Amino acid sequence: MASEPVVPPGQMAAYGALPVPHFGPDLVALIKTGIVYSLCVTHYEGIPVPIPMVPYTLSPRMRHGDLKDIRPASAAAEVVTMATHTGTHIDALCHIGEHRDAQGNPDPDGPVYLHSSDGKPVLAEQSVNYLGQTHLSIAQMPPIITRALLLDVAGAKGVEVLPDAYMITTQDIEMTLQRQGTSIRAGTAVLIRTGFYRHMVDGNAAYINAQSGIGVEAAQLLLKLGMNLVGSDTMAVEAIPPMDHAVHRLLLVHNGVTHLENLYLDELAAGQIYEFLMIVTPLRLQGATGSWVHPIAIT
Repeated sequence: MASEPVVPPGQMAAYGALPVPHFGPDLVALIKTGIVYSLCVTHYEGIPVPIPMVPYTLSPRMRHGDLKDIRPASAAAEVVTMATHTGTHIDALCHIGEHRDAQGNPDPDGPVYLHSSDGKPVLAEQSVNYLGQTHLSIAQMPPIITRALLLDVAGAKGVEVLPDAYMITTQDIEMTLQRQGTSIRAGTAVLIRTGFYRHMVDGNAAYINAQSGIGVEAAQLLLKLGMNLVGSDTMAVEAIPPMDHAVHRLLLVHNGVTHLENLYLDELAAGQIYEFLMIVTPLRLQGATGSWVHPIAIT
């Protein structure tokens, strides 16, 4: 089985709905104050991760004073273990697949298919080997420089945190856009604030088991309006339960729209900052289904 070709340094190509980045006048015009906001949560021992995934750990490998042969200098370093879907991260298009029957309909007993930009079926079982994913791994994703829009759904509904497992509707999206005086156009990254960041820092089990997020109809509306990347202050972007990942399948598998997850959006919301330039730089991890990222917003 062939491996995914190693992406040469410096090479960039479109990836699903994401274009090759270009910092043109339209993006420059978004910068008015020059203030930079961090949209990344802090990684720490005990940070919530999806249950099947390896927890975050940090172990000192060498401590100051351990290396005798570099004195009078001293050095310290550590080993970190964590799944690529820990903390603030971005999904590769190979992260989610869909079981289908011979006619291409969802079927729990059928084989798994991945996103295909040319319409040709891509079987998941033929797209992995001992080196990892061989089709659309995160190594192929280009840096992202884009117009982004905060949809503060919790704020628009007058609450700090949306209810557990609340499914955001099309009416919620339209109401939030109207109250913010904002609009989505082609090529817009949409970041959805539910308020669930509070649950993460408080250790509330709802952060894993009862996530608020968009439903399929809301996702379809966002696609229609021009969204090409979606993010959220939750672990999954979509409402969970149900567990069928219908929004992931719609966006990643069928439309090539990737997810930014576990974002920190409270500072933007507090300042009522709804439109901004966003920069995200995924690591080129050959064969991986995602990457840790530190997104920034520039206003």
